[in-house]
Amino acid sequence: MDRDQVSDSELISCAQQGDHAAYREIVERYKEAGYKIAAQILRQPADAEDVLQEAFLKAYVYLDSYDPTYRFYTWFSTIVRNVALSHLRARDWLILPLTDEIARPVRSLIEESPELAALASSRAEVIRDAVRLLPERYRTVLVLRYWHDLSYGEIATVTHQTLAAVKTQIHRAKGLLADGLRGSELGLALE
Repeated sequence: MDRDQVSDSELISCAQQGDHAAYREIVERYKEAGYKIAAQILRQPADAEDVLQEAFLKAYVYLDSYDPTYRFYTWFSTIVRNVALSHLRARDWLILPLTDEIARPVRSLIEESPELAALASSRAEVIRDAVRLLPERYRTVLVLRYWHDLSYGEIATVTHQTLAAVKTQIHRAKGLLADGLRGSELGLALE
């Protein structure tokens, strides 16, 4: 049988019955689209490849839960998105992409001064703690915008929200973060 002519639903049905070749064809059909989703979120090819592999594995494990009334792409892209966002949260998101011209002088000062190194580390920890205290939806948009440098439009795509909702959430998140940094739970209360 020529698998190129077989519909997704037929391939999925065969894969659910243990036909590994059918699932391989599904992988071939959707690997490029899945990679684009993962790469858009993670911005690192190696991470996107890892996420894609994990997403295909999860899709295979949960193939029996696929609802054929929906397109396979819709179901699979949601899996890719969720795996990529989980991977993004697990990464050390406080590493900022800085140009060498900007970062080199600061790094050299910090390397030469243990006091500045301790202060920089302390500030990073305070900010990390303040971001962790934010509600999930605000934390997510802040991390995607400021630590992963995604545009508002990209954040809207990744989080399946409107552009207006993303703008509102980022604005509110910055306000909550400012309040949190002034709050007593982080030891920065104004006297």
